[in-house]
Amino acid sequence: MTEEKKKGLFGKAIDALTSRDEKEAAEKAQQAAQAAQNQAVVAKQQVYEAEKKAAESEAKTRELEAQLKAKEDQEKAHKLLEEMRARDAQTAAAAAAAAAPKYMAEYEVTGWDETLSHVALKYYKNATRPYWMLIYEANKAVIGDNPNIIKPGMKLNIPILPEDMK
Repeated sequence: MTEEKKKGLFGKAIDALTSRDEKEAAEKAQQAAQAAQNQAVVAKQQVYEAEKKAAESEAKTRELEAQLKAKEDQEKAHKLLEEMRARDAQTAAAAAAAAAPKYMAEYEVTGWDETLSHVALKYYKNATRPYWMLIYEANKAVIGDNPNIIKPGMKLNIPILPEDMK
């Protein structure tokens, strides 16, 4: 207490003012620190929200990329299927053309006295059984079950001779 007595009234006033200024400065510093801390919390929240949006955006991007790839794969599969169908159609057409009998002429029966032997002789220069049977087999739907009965007006397709009969 002796020091307080020595300071006097002026010293006491200076101490009171200094202490008040220091308190205000400390309070302001504390408020500034609190404000900075609040700003840091807000900034962290903003960073978290931005990261969350970025993750959602990335997930949407991956989903869209997957959908795009699936669509591209579907288009490729559709295109491949169309190519396969076209190839199958070409193969079937070629097989049908190869399997279809080749005819050299169409002949119309004119008289009751004609036989398949006569027709074979006219086109193949041979009237034996293998030759007239070739004509019969090619026209079975028109002639019927009996190769000996051909009627005037029937139109017969004359097949091309196979290599082994030439």
